[in-house]
Amino acid sequence: MAKKCEFRKKNGERCSADVQMGKSLCVFHDPATASEGSRARRAGGLKRNRPATVLPPDTPEVALENESDVSVLLTDSINQLRRGQLDPRVANGVGYLASVLLRSLEQGVMERRIAKLESSLGLIRIPLIQSDSQGQATRSDDGSDD
Repeated sequence: MAKKCEFRKKNGERCSADVQMGKSLCVFHDPATASEGSRARRAGGLKRNRPATVLPPDTPEVALENESDVSVLLTDSINQLRRGQLDPRVANGVGYLASVLLRSLEQGVMERRIAKLESSLGLIRIPLIQSDSQGQATRSDDGSDD
């Protein structure tokens, strides 16, 4: 079990950090490393405040209407990432959203196929919202015409 720092906090409790090799204080409370620790904490805080990475405003729009379009976008993004032209965080976002879009496109295909099958079998789909004779939408909970 590692020795714990001998520093006492304002409330009297001991610091729970592990000590440095051959010392009785942790890196945070050792006066010899205090200035280095302070500099490192400042640098870490500065890096955390960097602005979000975004693509330039002149980045062209991409039409993503089918699986092939999504595949082209992913291929381009992968190549840009490999060349260092695309920030990994942007590439990660593109990859995630592309997977969501692909699932949505697949669902649309399945819905069209089911509708076609139902139509060919003579099954009638009961819509949740129907239009009355004046073109106003009314809710149909029981499937009957109002």
